[in-house]
Amino acid sequence: MGTTKITIPSLPLEIVQQIADCVEIVHRPSLFAFSLASRACHRAAAFLVFRKLSITIHNREGLRRDADRLVETLFRADSARQVQNITIKGALRLNTKRTDIYNPDECWLRRSGLAEILVDEELMDNSRRYVVYDERVIEESSEEDMAWAPIVSLLQALPGLRDLVYDCQSQLPPSLLRALHEQHPLCRLHHLTFRFRTLLWGVPYPYEMELATSPSLYRVRVTCTYQDSDGDFDFNRDAVMELAAGLAPNLKEVTILDLNPYLSSSQRSVRKPSWQGLPGCIGEGTGSLTSLSLKGFEGFIRPAQLQSWAKHTDFAHLQHLVLGGLSLIFPCGLSGETMEWIARNLSFPYLKTLVVYLTRDDTFIERPHYNENAISFFQAINSLEELSINGPMEPQIIDAVLNHYGPTLKKLRFNPMEHMSDRIVQIQAQCPVLEELAIPVMRNKSSASETEIYKCFGKMKSLRFLFLTLDCANWRIGRDPTYDPCFNEGDQELAWIHTKNVKRGNVREALINSAVDETLARSIWEIIAENKTGRRLEQLKLWTKNGGNFASTASTYAISTAAKSMSRSWLIKRLPRDDTEDIAVKELGQCARETHERESSKKLECVVERIYHSIWPRKKDSKNWRDDWSSFPLES
Repeated sequence: MGTTKITIPSLPLEIVQQIADCVEIVHRPSLFAFSLASRACHRAAAFLVFRKLSITIHNREGLRRDADRLVETLFRADSARQVQNITIKGALRLNTKRTDIYNPDECWLRRSGLAEILVDEELMDNSRRYVVYDERVIEESSEEDMAWAPIVSLLQALPGLRDLVYDCQSQLPPSLLRALHEQHPLCRLHHLTFRFRTLLWGVPYPYEMELATSPSLYRVRVTCTYQDSDGDFDFNRDAVMELAAGLAPNLKEVTILDLNPYLSSSQRSVRKPSWQGLPGCIGEGTGSLTSLSLKGFEGFIRPAQLQSWAKHTDFAHLQHLVLGGLSLIFPCGLSGETMEWIARNLSFPYLKTLVVYLTRDDTFIERPHYNENAISFFQAINSLEELSINGPMEPQIIDAVLNHYGPTLKKLRFNPMEHMSDRIVQIQAQCPVLEELAIPVMRNKSSASETEIYKCFGKMKSLRFLFLTLDCANWRIGRDPTYDPCFNEGDQELAWIHTKNVKRGNVREALINSAVDETLARSIWEIIAENKTGRRLEQLKLWTKNGGNFASTASTYAISTAAKSMSRSWLIKRLPRDDTEDIAVKELGQCARETHERESSKKLECVVERIYHSIWPRKKDSKNWRDDWSSFPLES
């Protein structure tokens, strides 16, 4: 009896669509090759290929060209009906120089290379100029409004549009809002650069109120401040609270980014006028946001601030909550006092995702109940699927968190000030369904004890994505009275006469720990993969930081040149084939690092240079010290 050969064109469309869906999940770039294999594959993959589109605006001419090409491509592929989501980025201002427009792609996060590493973080330049009224409100049918005609035509060609993500630095034009109302009344508007520009006028400009109260408005991200760089007071936070309370009928997700921008001392004022409210706000409604993110620079999120939000939206409806953050160095956070207030006054029955930044707030006053307050805060919230905690965490806090949330957590991020290496086994035991983990690991010269830490991750059966912060600092010097490392005679000497604690051996360890090359990155992956049980590890990200940082000393600058050059960060991904263990390895932030090295001095401080070359002697053909180093291999 002969067998029937089954080919993809002979399969029902629904089956081929399921195959295409699997291809996208495993390796999206392969989806485009799949769509070109046959007409049947193209039909099945069209929805996935064209479901999400993005367009970046640089100028008027480029906008028309790009939009026209996009429309032409969609009609040629007969796929306009497949588009469900479109994102608009960039800026379009006819009478403004390009250099006058804030470009988030040029912020310090991207210049430093951290944007490639911290892709999920929403970090911003704090010290830049920020002006609320930076451009006049666009009038309907004006030249500025008509310049958006290509985008309006594009939206008219997309019958299935469900989400418009507006991440453009220019104000959303009236013609675009009208197109949403008339052509896509059910489309959700995600306005990621939303703000009122005319609140100081007493009554906001009518178009701004039309946009703010639009039934299309679903999500806003709002940059605000107390006083902007022109000295004008900003009331955007107050206004958005009233939108959340019901003025914006379908608003469900709000992100507040509270800046502390540049402002000359002569313009500073502490007497802010009272908020007069938006037209139509009677102050009696309470909204039902599902997502709220309150982020800022420095300071604290205080009970009064949360109490104000609780008057405008019912926290019981929240599914996603972010409290604190926005800066790597000085993020705002929750004090023990605020955590105690939350535990007593708020309820979160539907919360699934929680991101919090903690602070002891004990610089001037002792806070003996910090641990107790933190534990009561976490225990007041029901089971979570995703949790991220940044800041000081004593052992009892970590125990309470893992005991309370561990069984249901699928994604966990710990970024404490304390060591976490001894907690990995506990996380493995108490978080059985954990799929994503981000956690710091203290470097220890690639020793056998460090290798054992990497092996522990292999025992996490559900783990698929791992983000390790390789911490190269030594926080015990000058802080821990029991710290007394055993160095050889030469390394026992002080590295610099002006430092009391840093010895030559400490500098040697800092350099060795900072050296993370591709060979070491691959070895860490292999150690984890070889010991992996359950599901295979799909991705490993390594962020190397704090090289040469010591507690209570200012000598780190001398080491930083070498440490930063050797502190490479890596992304390792498993290639999408079941019959191979091949991986793809990429250095993250490579372009920024190489730019910095070209612009900075190629010489090392003399003490550091001697210690450096005692570890890595000069190679025969090396051009400078940067060619001589390599990571210490992991010890078994």
